[in-house]
Amino acid sequence: MNRAEYCGTYDVVRADFEESVAQFGLPFEAAESCPRAHRLELVREVNAFGQGADESHDEVRQPLHCENGDASLWRGWISPACLACRKGERTATFFVSLKCTKHCYFCFNPNQEDYEFFRTHTRDIVEELRQAHAQGAQFDCLAITGGEPCLHKPEVLEFLRCAKELYPGVHVRIYTSGDLLDDVFLNDLAAAGLDELRFSVKPQDTDGDQEELFKRMAAAVRVIPDVMVEMPVMPGEEQEMRDLLLRLDELGISGINLLELCFPLHNEQEFKRRGFELRRKPYKVLYNYWYAGGLPIADSEAACLDLLRFSEERGLRMGVHYCSLDNKNTGQVFQQNRGFLLDDGFARSHAWLAMDEADYFLKCVKAFGEDALRVRDWLSSKEGTEAVELAEAKAFAADVLSREMPGDAQPTMEASVPQDAHFDHVAYKRVASLNDEIRHA
Repeated sequence: MNRAEYCGTYDVVRADFEESVAQFGLPFEAAESCPRAHRLELVREVNAFGQGADESHDEVRQPLHCENGDASLWRGWISPACLACRKGERTATFFVSLKCTKHCYFCFNPNQEDYEFFRTHTRDIVEELRQAHAQGAQFDCLAITGGEPCLHKPEVLEFLRCAKELYPGVHVRIYTSGDLLDDVFLNDLAAAGLDELRFSVKPQDTDGDQEELFKRMAAAVRVIPDVMVEMPVMPGEEQEMRDLLLRLDELGISGINLLELCFPLHNEQEFKRRGFELRRKPYKVLYNYWYAGGLPIADSEAACLDLLRFSEERGLRMGVHYCSLDNKNTGQVFQQNRGFLLDDGFARSHAWLAMDEADYFLKCVKAFGEDALRVRDWLSSKEGTEAVELAEAKAFAADVLSREMPGDAQPTMEASVPQDAHFDHVAYKRVASLNDEIRHA
């Protein structure tokens, strides 16, 4: 098989995927309107603008970060729970029921297992947490979502107290529409140790509904350490979103998560009525993802990037985070492949693989035809053998170091090498040079 034939197999997979998606009734955009490369372009643009800004202005200049394989862009502040979500380590989400006070056309809860059952039945989340603790589960971040958690206020408060008892210092957040919040419950949440409250602002809310919600946010800001908004961004509503960002910044909330709007593979008529289409190339890598949110809508990412630019231009004090669909999938991939980092035997028996720190997939170099022969000859040479031995020795030493590091230590990486490999600068340049030789052989 030559390179063209090998690549052709992926073209077949992509065509089959698009044909399968077509049955859900929403078409793909004709061409990719917002390639992922625009993310880095925005970072360079915004950060260059910030460096040249007049420091005498009142606006807050914050660098724009592009992380997690360019899937997470943020400035100013980001929730620690969002950072934990990237790898899905020591974090979990619970719900009492899936009953809700809203009827959002883009809701993906119907995709969840036993959705209809949990609209009318509840789970004992306190007992679930106690069982997890008894089995040795360790958590740094916990969440309560729904449905609407505030439909179950006693259960929520009991869970909070239990979480703080079992896991001192754990970060706990709650997702809510805000409809059922009042001062009494907010004070109860604060007393129980709630760290973060995430409001969902619905585009279909009337002006009066939003004003009431803003009042509840202002009340929450006074008693909860971090208050934020999390919501999908609809194409064509950029001006409304700019106005919302300015209002939220005035309220003094900690930040907002701008989500890439997704089609949950049902309710297609509502998406068609709004003229929405699916994003061409919805995934960087086609894969069997577990996330139930569906497929991204074209131009939602472009709108999110525009809002990030706006937040910098206006010097907003609150944090602004664009959470793409790509960002939501990395935790699954890391958890599926983390055994490669923990099992020395498996890693050594698959020495041709390395975990890509950008997206956590296990990857290797493939060569075809004459290139394959040249790579084989190079690997058999003294130089190639030394290169492999050097890489293995560094990886082994790094693994030992990483296992001895304190739990809160965070190693840094300079390139896509195995996640637990901590190359010093000289060794890194050597390995990078050898990788280039393989690629260009």
